Amino acid sequence: MSQRNETDSKGMKMKTMNRGFAAMIVVPMVFGGLAACAQPEPPKTLLDARADFARSRDGVAGKFDPTDVHEAEFALSRAEQAWRDAPDDPSTGDLVLIADRKALIAESTGDALAQAQSAGQSKEQLDATHAAQLKSANGQLAQSQQQLGATQVQLQSTQAAAAAQAQKLAALEASLADARNTIARIAAVKDDARGMVITLQGEVLFKTGKFDLKAGAMAKLDEIANALKGKEQPIVVFGYTDNVGTAENNQTLSQNRAQTVRDYLVSKGLPADLVTAQGKGMNDPVSDNNGVEGRAQNRRVEIVVQPKP
Repeated sequence: MSQRNETDSKGMKMKTMNRGFAAMIVVPMVFGGLAACAQPEPPKTLLDARADFARSRDGVAGKFDPTDVHEAEFALSRAEQAWRDAPDDPSTGDLVLIADRKALIAESTGDALAQAQSAGQSKEQLDATHAAQLKSANGQLAQSQQQLGATQVQLQSTQAAAAAQAQKLAALEASLADARNTIARIAAVKDDARGMVITLQGEVLFKTGKFDLKAGAMAKLDEIANALKGKEQPIVVFGYTDNVGTAENNQTLSQNRAQTVRDYLVSKGLPADLVTAQGKGMNDPVSDNNGVEGRAQNRRVEIVVQPKP
């Protein structure tokens, strides 16, 4: 009985050790799997460059043309590093292309040297063949470098354009700061994707169903025109109505009201070629047309001061 208990005890120890050993194996596999999942998939161009280099290194080029193989290896190393650091950068693709071409050149040169030696060509012929291959390689490398330079120039141009646009927006904001403060005392002012939006309610500007300006409306528009003079910003005057009446009549009324405000602003000194009018009818309501207050808010004119193009 004692011998059997000892045997069972040894069996349980072996099972425990086996489970621990299995856990030691599973844990690295799990972490290894997580690491593998985190590694991004290399592009096909990089896979092709790796394969072409391996073929040149392991083929006749490794024996007959080790210098070119070494250069191809260095180019591939640069491409690999660029892909790890900035896989989406345009210059990374250029470096991968250069590495692939160097590998192909090394392979081609090695094949030529092997064929020349097999055919018993003289040293002079071998040198001539190598020189021709080298000239071709230099030409291809120069072309790749030109492409890389063009990519960098394009990137710089894009960055410069973005900086210029930011400066324009900053200049617009500065030039309209004083105008905004003046206009905000007599009208609602906000900013949206279109630019600075000045909103005047229809009842302030026109009688019901009319598009002739009221006397009080002219005084408000005088202040707005004076505030915007000299800014040289494109301006679009939008007219809006509520949903009472037909869509055709509302469209005509909104266009006439927008045109009236536009013509008045131009008569007060704003550049005629920078101020336009557009009727929107009952489109784009800002409130519910089911109520009196909502319809009143929808009957409006918006003067939109746009950024300079």
